[in-house]
Amino acid sequence: MNLKNKMLKITTVVAVVFSFIACEDDFETIGSGVIGEPGFNAALYDEAEISARTFTPEAVQTNNLQLNLLGVYSDPLFGTQEANILSSVILTTPNPDFGTEPVLDSVVLSIPYFSREVIEEGETEYKLDSIYGSGPIKLSVIESKFFLNNLDPETDFQQSQKYYSNMEPRILNNSGALLYENENFTPSAQSLTEYAPGNNGEIDTLTLAPALRVKLNKDFFQNKILDNQGSSDLLNFNNFRDYFRGVYLKADQVGDNGSMMLLNVQQENSGITLYYRTNVPDSRDEDEDDDLEELVEVRRSYKLNFGNSRVNTFNQEMPDFNDDENLFLKGGEGSMAVIELFSGPDTDNDGVSDELEFLRENNWLINEANLVFHVNRNYMTGLREPERVYLYDLDNRRVLVDYVLDSQGQMNNPSSVSNNRHLVPLERDENGNGIKYRVRITGHINEILNNEAANVRLGLVVSQNVNLISMSSVLPGEEVEVTGVPVSSIITPLGTVLYGPDAEDDDKRLKLNIYYTEPKN
Repeated sequence: MNLKNKMLKITTVVAVVFSFIACEDDFETIGSGVIGEPGFNAALYDEAEISARTFTPEAVQTNNLQLNLLGVYSDPLFGTQEANILSSVILTTPNPDFGTEPVLDSVVLSIPYFSREVIEEGETEYKLDSIYGSGPIKLSVIESKFFLNNLDPETDFQQSQKYYSNMEPRILNNSGALLYENENFTPSAQSLTEYAPGNNGEIDTLTLAPALRVKLNKDFFQNKILDNQGSSDLLNFNNFRDYFRGVYLKADQVGDNGSMMLLNVQQENSGITLYYRTNVPDSRDEDEDDDLEELVEVRRSYKLNFGNSRVNTFNQEMPDFNDDENLFLKGGEGSMAVIELFSGPDTDNDGVSDELEFLRENNWLINEANLVFHVNRNYMTGLREPERVYLYDLDNRRVLVDYVLDSQGQMNNPSSVSNNRHLVPLERDENGNGIKYRVRITGHINEILNNEAANVRLGLVVSQNVNLISMSSVLPGEEVEVTGVPVSSIITPLGTVLYGPDAEDDDKRLKLNIYYTEPKN
């Protein structure tokens, strides 16, 4: 269809219809004061040429994530994904004093789950958030001898080091002792009771929110930490970082299903706690024998924190869908969509399509523009669906102007509820099945049509949290057409299938809807 014929298909919509739609909170306007006024027509243009395709990266950067995935997630469409965490370990205080002849009672690794308190029949219970699946996994904790650099030696330590999601073989080739193993691990919503040494030497009883909490090999930490007190290895933070390089939390599939957890390794209560008995001088004369030099046994604890250096690794073989009518989006190391608007012929070879040149000549007042992505239920039946998708400027690796204009959100604040106007949550039917995602890009289209901004490529990904807008690099390669993806897409295992612009069903086909006004002839 040529451009002239396409323009004849623009649908004219009377102003009263626009008013009705606005009352239903189904669109927002820029310059809406002229809608319905004498001398203006309100219309819809929905014939923009769009090209879109699925892109699957080989690996993505994962040492810059605020949150991390751990576990196994399976679905019949995208297959099985395993996520593992390598983290450095740091001292809380340098050159720690463990007293005389310290002996470990236990060593506990703990990472709290995301959870919330609920009242059930008068009792306080917990509900876990960001847990995907309910089946068991094999969980291992392994000493790592792989040193995580902060700066890249190949750039003469001038640039930050990038580590990618495909580096598990390198980690396992530099592994040490097995510190924990459980072939039937599942996350539990039960609160935890901890008996911890208090400041006065007595045992305090603490009730804690649910957490991934496992006991590690205490003989290893007795030799590695307590028996090594006073040595240069524990003298300062840098020495210790090289001495004890980290731990690798590894998940393996044990059945048809599994469980995957979103974790905040940097949470205050995360870490490895050593509970031990030791002998210290009786400076308070607890036994009232006037001997302040004699040694008495006390119980103490010392905490090792997880460091800022950590990497998520993924094991997953993405299926080859070979389907040009649909867009396959998958979190983690998965896949995304690359979208080009106004992608028709450019007969004068000036880098701007004929369609876009024609539209710019009209000087339309853009009231609303949105992309509508319909879910292909033939693929998604019975699968857990992501609540949000995230659209971004692929060429410049940044948010669109509409993200900034949607002032509800707080960028990179995980607790903020943001951008419901720009990135509309998934619309579902009465049975909870996803129908469509709507992404409003009014400001973006206005910049392209009326301010001659560059018609950049767009990237579409699933999102765990649209507030997390930091970008991760894609592993470079000869034919890599994408250089960066949002971190929010890496920290979710969920996926979805959307109809593309070439779908046979015209009602479900990906379209750009531009609502505009123009002077009457």
